[in-house]
Order: sequence, then structure tokens, then C-alpha cells
Amino acid sequence: MSAFWILVVLLGVLLAIGHFGLPEKRLPPPPEPTPAQIMPGAEPWRLEGDSGIAFLICHGFRGSPFNVKPLGEFIHSLGHTAIGVLLPGHGTRIEDMARTRFYHLVEFVEKHYLAERSKYRKIFLIGFSMGGTICLQVAARNADTFRPSGIITISSPVFFNGFYNGRFIMHQPATVISGILRHVKPILPMGDRPRGTEKLSPWVGYAREVSVECLHSFKLALGEVRRGLGRISVPYCSIIAANDRTVSAENQIYIHNHIQSREKRAFMFILPPDLSTMHTLLTHIRARTRVFRYIESFIRDTLEEHGERKGHEARGRFAGGRPGFWKRLFGGSEPTLRQPDNLVGPGPERRSGR
Repeated sequence: MSAFWILVVLLGVLLAIGHFGLPEKRLPPPPEPTPAQIMPGAEPWRLEGDSGIAFLICHGFRGSPFNVKPLGEFIHSLGHTAIGVLLPGHGTRIEDMARTRFYHLVEFVEKHYLAERSKYRKIFLIGFSMGGTICLQVAARNADTFRPSGIITISSPVFFNGFYNGRFIMHQPATVISGILRHVKPILPMGDRPRGTEKLSPWVGYAREVSVECLHSFKLALGEVRRGLGRISVPYCSIIAANDRTVSAENQIYIHNHIQSREKRAFMFILPPDLSTMHTLLTHIRARTRVFRYIESFIRDTLEEHGERKGHEARGRFAGGRPGFWKRLFGGSEPTLRQPDNLVGPGPERRSGR
């Protein structure tokens, strides 16, 4: 019996180390890369508009500003300013990412957000995947001082595995032992992208490798991100594919039910099966038009609620005379979100002409 309990204790210690890892001193931020060090296509970009309204857009884990630029170009077509930042440790060498932690990313985006905020009448935060997680954290840290005008997240996680929304979720099993794996295999090789996915869903970043060190830091920070959701009260929009193979769609339900925004929207739809991960929606040729249309609706209605004029609406590809969100809602409390309630089937895709 004693041997059994010793085994149980050892297993518990092993699981704890696998999840939390060993303590680590705070690391200095990685140096800002020179233009020559940035891989082709991964450069940060800025598209200046004339509306006085800006959108700070963050790419995801292992990615680059290339992966969110189609959304930036669409927002710029509405007359607004779109800013695509290159996160620390990304777009250069995988070794740079290995020295990057999640707090470096949050502090970097927060610094840019506060600097850009003083230049525009209103500023929104938009993030794809991990970029959306960073935006939620930045908004929570500034909830009592410099709140953004709105937040939009696409395919963004606040957990990988565990008990959430009343069920057990195991979507990224490798992260369970990232605390040990980071010492055994700090840079993990990844398989090549399936042939044909480049045209279906273009992507620039670290395609063949992943830094377990950075991934582990990201995982550990998700608890703080979840705790910060209750501090966020600005308009919020969330978009995800129900069959996303990288981030569980349960994340959208959890965020929607815990964030304290007085206006919050959640759009979940099913992508037809293909070779992609159903995750990179902003470049996916079968999803981006639908995503852009929904984002435009959220931006338009949010600005209307803020008393903005409609002068820039006519520039949008999907502009229409739809009334504001609160006028359509007629008040009332926000119901608890459940996955089957907001699924939209594949349906015919509407082309943007791009």
C-alpha cells in the first residue's frame, strides 16, 4: 500500500512539473530585429487612413504580420488606419523565439497601443490566435485607464486543455508536459504543411519548428488572461471556426460567458473540410470574405453607438443600411452562449472581388 501511495505522489509531482515546469528568472526582452534580419514577407506594415480611427492588429503564435494583412487592407478600404506589428521573437529565427516569453509580447503590444492611442480619436485592438489573447490581456491591464474602443479576436485561445464549459477538453496534448519538454526538446520540429495549403491559406512564419519555451510561457499565462476577462467592459467581437484543429471552439464560448462587455458578439461557423487547420481564417480563401463582412458589421455598429458619422461606410465592400446593434437588440440581458446556438453551415461563399 505504501508503494502505491509513493507512486501516486511521484506521478503527481511529475504531472505538476510537466504543467508548471521549473521556476525561471525573468528574461530581458529580445532585441528589435533589423530589416535585414526579418524573413521576406514578415515585415510590419502600416496603412494610414483619414477617419481618425485606428486598428492595432496582432498576428499569432509562430506567425507574422503577413497573416493578418488582408484584414488590414480591408479595414483600410473603409477609410481607417490599420497597423500590423511584428511580435518579438517572430519573423526572424526560431532561436529568437526561444528567448521570448509571453510577458514580452504583452508588454510590446501594450507599448505600441499606448503610443498609437494618443494619435487617433479611437483605437481598436484586433488579434488573430495568440494575438487575440494578447489583446485581451492588454485590454484587461488598461481597463481602468486607457480602454480601447473595441476588441476583435479571431481563433483565439484562453486555454488548451482542462475542464471548461462543463466538459473535459484535450485539444493540445503536448502542452500538458511542456514544462518537461522545454528542457528535453526546446525546439520541436514540425511536419511540412500539406501540399496545396499555401494557395488555400497562405501563411508566413516558423512553419517547420516551434519553440517549446515560448509555448510553455504562453500556456502558463492563460490563467491570468482568463482572470482578466471580468475587467473588460468594452465592445467585444469573437470569430472562430467550429472545426478549428488548432484552437478548441470551446474557447469562444468561455470568453463570451466571462467577459463583462455590455456588447459582445460571437460568430462561429463550419468550414468545409480541407487540408488546412481551419485556423488561419484571415487568409483562408473560403473564410476571409465571411469574416471580413462580420467584422465590418461590428465596427460599423460600434462606431454608431459611439456617435460616429457614417461617412466612411460607403467605402466598405459589404456596406449596407443595417441598424445599430442595440437598436436591433431592444435591450435585455445577454444569454449564456452555447455552441449549437450560433453555428452557421458552409453555405455559398460571397466573393470580394479580390
